Amino acid sequence: MPRLMPIRGLRYTERAGPLDQLLAPPFDVIGEDERARLAGRSPWNAVRLELGESGPDRDAAVAAELARWIAEGVLARDAEPMLYVYEQAFTEDGAEHRRRALVCGVESQPWEAGAVKPHEFTLSAPRADRLRLLRATRTQFSPIFMLARDRSGQLATLLADTAAGGAPDMAGASGGVAHRLWALPAERAVLRPIAPLLSESFYVADGHHRYETALAYRRWLAEREGELAPDHPARFVMAGVVPADDAGLIVRPLHRHVPRPAPADWEARLAPVFAVEETAAALEAEALEALRATAPEAIVALNLAPGRAHLLRPRGAEAVAAIAPAGSSARWAGEPPILLRYGALVPLWGISDEEFRAGAVTFTHETSAVLEALRARGGAGFLLQPVAAGEVMALADGGERLPQKSTFYHPKLGTGLVFAPLTP
Repeated sequence: MPRLMPIRGLRYTERAGPLDQLLAPPFDVIGEDERARLAGRSPWNAVRLELGESGPDRDAAVAAELARWIAEGVLARDAEPMLYVYEQAFTEDGAEHRRRALVCGVESQPWEAGAVKPHEFTLSAPRADRLRLLRATRTQFSPIFMLARDRSGQLATLLADTAAGGAPDMAGASGGVAHRLWALPAERAVLRPIAPLLSESFYVADGHHRYETALAYRRWLAEREGELAPDHPARFVMAGVVPADDAGLIVRPLHRHVPRPAPADWEARLAPVFAVEETAAALEAEALEALRATAPEAIVALNLAPGRAHLLRPRGAEAVAAIAPAGSSARWAGEPPILLRYGALVPLWGISDEEFRAGAVTFTHETSAVLEALRARGGAGFLLQPVAAGEVMALADGGERLPQKSTFYHPKLGTGLVFAPLTP
């Protein structure tokens, strides 16, 4: 089972200015325009470390920037190891939510050890990119998003009691989300409530590339310096651990756009897996979201027939099982991203794994973005239901993973509340 470790975090000082101007999302959701916008908010915005400006010496430049911020007193390391209680407050579909996490070090172990379980596959290029940056800076800039079952409820109690017990040490708002952080010295009274977590497996909700990078860095450092001490920071990955039953655990769907027209016989190609139902819904975001809400078992297909929306309803367990690769479970085959890929995208266009990786299919959690893509590039769109957190954990327990871009946990954990140096 995983070992947990307090962190001697590196945090912004008052000299850096308001936290609102300093926070950023993790690297994998930042486009070039967004990076420039965030960097323009402050000379010390976390994006300058998390995703430095492109160039052949990017990683060395980020390392130099980090060293300069520390030297100038913009960042300072906590004097003692801490556990951090992190709360995000946000609005989703008109309702207010709060989600809380314990930010700490979780020992990085190979997936096969079973202590930490993945639910998505990764790509080599982002792993290599993150590893170069980690070697140069020896600092983790953004926490992995993990889930834990918290059967005892003691983690949720610790998080709630801390949030209710006094003003946070850091607070700010960014991207429509209010962020608050409390730093707790790692005393026995704080550590005792999280002891039951040591008998649980943890599940990576978001941050698979960064987790695998942390493990690769640990191995690289051990090869250079010899066996690392049991409490060496490089043995651990900074993670925000969220109780799996947290009421603020929101999973958004990830929709698809294929910039290719449907073949003339598209309905016949879909018939083995789906019953196709034409609808009167207009290709407008509000109408399509309402349609998706009324058919939770179906995929909403757009523009297979020009200007029309159809519901694709799975015909049944046997039809779904027939499309699944050998060795996969019926549960895995029935998840919306799998069902769409093998029941529709492959029969309609024969899209290969290489084409997927090359961008033959694009992804967004916004219905309006799918419609914009259809107007700009044509082709077909598909609106999916989200994969619930419980389904993700059940699949991971069975050793099965979903393809990339199958889940979108909202909001992302913020980058900039605490950084984790990997030096003692």
